[in-house]
Amino acid sequence: MRTYLRKRLHATRKGAALTCLLLGTIQHSWATDSIAKRVDDMRRRDNIDIVVHGKLKDRQGALLDVKHAPTEPSVPAFVPSINGVGGIPSTPSSSQSLGTQPYLFSLHNQAMTAAGKWMERQGIYFTGWNVSQVGVVPSGGTNAGSFFNNNVGIGADFDLKKIIGIPGAQIHFFALDTSGEAHAGEFTGSTWGYLSWLGAHDGFQVREFSWDQALFRDRLYILAGRGNPKGGEFEGSELYCMFSAILCSAPAAMSANSAVPSTTISTWEFRILVKPTAHSYLKGGIWEVEPSLKASNHNSWPGPDWGFDRAQGEYFPVEGGYRTNFSNDLYPRAYDLGFTYDTSVYSDPLYNTKGLARATYGGTAQPRRGRTQLYVQAQQMVWKPQEKGTRGLILFGAANFQLSGNPPVKRGFVGGLVDWGPFASRPRDYLGIAVQAFQWDDRLIRAMNDTYRKQHSRQKWAHFETMLEVNYGFNIAPGFVVAPYFEYIWHPDLLSYSTLPSHTEFALQTGVSLLMQFAPAFDLPALHRVRN
Repeated sequence: MRTYLRKRLHATRKGAALTCLLLGTIQHSWATDSIAKRVDDMRRRDNIDIVVHGKLKDRQGALLDVKHAPTEPSVPAFVPSINGVGGIPSTPSSSQSLGTQPYLFSLHNQAMTAAGKWMERQGIYFTGWNVSQVGVVPSGGTNAGSFFNNNVGIGADFDLKKIIGIPGAQIHFFALDTSGEAHAGEFTGSTWGYLSWLGAHDGFQVREFSWDQALFRDRLYILAGRGNPKGGEFEGSELYCMFSAILCSAPAAMSANSAVPSTTISTWEFRILVKPTAHSYLKGGIWEVEPSLKASNHNSWPGPDWGFDRAQGEYFPVEGGYRTNFSNDLYPRAYDLGFTYDTSVYSDPLYNTKGLARATYGGTAQPRRGRTQLYVQAQQMVWKPQEKGTRGLILFGAANFQLSGNPPVKRGFVGGLVDWGPFASRPRDYLGIAVQAFQWDDRLIRAMNDTYRKQHSRQKWAHFETMLEVNYGFNIAPGFVVAPYFEYIWHPDLLSYSTLPSHTEFALQTGVSLLMQFAPAFDLPALHRVRN
């Protein structure tokens, strides 16, 4: 391995920054005898080196950077994720990095690595990330201006087999601190063309505190405690949070059409995951709907909000899918189909309690109960410049369909691509292009047009809102990505305005995100977690 890196270093120009093996992220799959032998062979290798400013540095006892790459649920882990607690692959990859990344610096050091290994032996795994974003709306929208927000997440995973001898048991704890404006709506006019880390409010909040139990030789997984289904647990993708503005964790229609609070907040949860085969899964669960969590700085710590007396309904998601990853497929793919049922009370978008148009006649919104939606999601790596490499083009798409009730989004669509390693000289960079579109509910359209007429305006509210984002992620160091982005919004929805602005046909937003993952940044181990 050292000979290989020295050859790569000699071939690069003088003054190149640090290099290391590409993180080829993979998720859990069924180990075979041949795979176990490959793991043993990897463990017998010499220590892997990285290059920092032209100097070789020893990576004490490391296997591959892949073992430190967090993964997210629902789709194959093509790339590292920054949106939550994940896991590490339990098997070596069928595809490996065939190039090295010119890093600018590294925070890896022997003391931190040794501390991480000691914690791993005790069954304790430190995890976390930080996302800083600045955005500017120079044209269109409702106001020109700039905004900033920061989100830091910190937590720990506990392997209870190592700690107290309970096989297959894990505890997950993760908390977030959100600060800044967090939302671009006052500038773009769009409620859902937001910076990806939108939260209900600033504050330090528990995102997850759960017990995760594997049973029957890892065929059944039970998750119970505090959590959120919209954080990637259902209709999720590790690709979505690579984008800075239009979506993260799950398509926005998933969030818009339910009363479950934002992904920064947790409610009571119970989820069952069944794996009939290595590549297939079926899961379903129940989450508490507690509307007060959206409106108050509860911090999600034990208190009144941890009781059941504030619950106003339940949220039932079910999903079945098929996925492969780099451990068992040269061109990983994932397909899933899901259904959600929200039993909570919501406000009719058009009528008041007397059955009259509320925008025209005023009054209190008519209470409604029950909303259902169907979703389908797919993604696949479709092209690679090298068959055994991890660089390649990934296509993805999702669609959400309202089946009953009158949530804001009648139909929602997401489509795009991620070019992972667009240049052979930068195999850990990525180029992303995503489009998201909403077709609004018929009653909501009528209500918005009534509002315009009440303002003595002849303007019509658009039936659709469409958003385009293009970004490029520069992987500047292990665990660090700088991602400038560009977003264009057609027909901003103006849903957060009581008095509707006129002639807001588009909005242009641009900015930059700095993303940091603690585990790869500090060369810390991660606990493998199965979520699909």
